[in-house]
Amino acid sequence: MTASSSSPAWPGPGPMCGHGLRRHALPRPPQVRIGGWVRQPLALDAEALDALGAEDVPGFVVRCTLDGAHGGPRPMRGVPLRRLIERAEPAFGERTDFKRTAVVAEGADGYRALFSWGELFHTQVGEGVYLAFDCVRAPLDARTAPFALLSLHDTHTGPRFVRQLASVDLHRLW
Repeated sequence: MTASSSSPAWPGPGPMCGHGLRRHALPRPPQVRIGGWVRQPLALDAEALDALGAEDVPGFVVRCTLDGAHGGPRPMRGVPLRRLIERAEPAFGERTDFKRTAVVAEGADGYRALFSWGELFHTQVGEGVYLAFDCVRAPLDARTAPFALLSLHDTHTGPRFVRQLASVDLHRLW
C-alpha cells in the first residue's frame, strides 16, 4: 500500500477495480485508416462503417489479368470509397488540387492499389469502388478479413482487389 492510496501500488497503467486489481481492457476491434492529404483522418471499425450507410455488394468475382476468375461470386457489404474520402475532407487548398491527387489503398502485407482522383470521382469506375468489411450478413474469408477494397467496374478486378486492407491514403503528386 502507498501512503496516498488504499489500493496496492501496481506497476503499469490502467484503472483499478474496487478490489485493487487491474481491469483488463477489452481488445479493440480491427480498424482501417483513411488518411494522407486530408483534414479529418479516419480510423473506422466494422460498426462505424455499417453506420455510414453500408450497402450490399452482390456477386463480386476476383478476375485476374492472366488466369481469369478465382472462385464464384461472393456477397459482400461495404461503403463506397468516395463517401469515406469525402468524410475525411481532402486538404485541397486550390480549386484544381484534385488533378494532382492519387489514392493509394494498402493491405497489411504491403500490397497496394492505385486510383487517380479523376478515376474515382469522375468516371463510372469510381461508382464501384467499395471498402468491404467483415460482418455477419456478408462474412469475409480469413485471407481477406477484416477489410478489403473492391473495384467492381474494372475489367480485371483482381489487380486492385486489396485483401486485409489497412489504409487508404491521399497523396499530392506535385
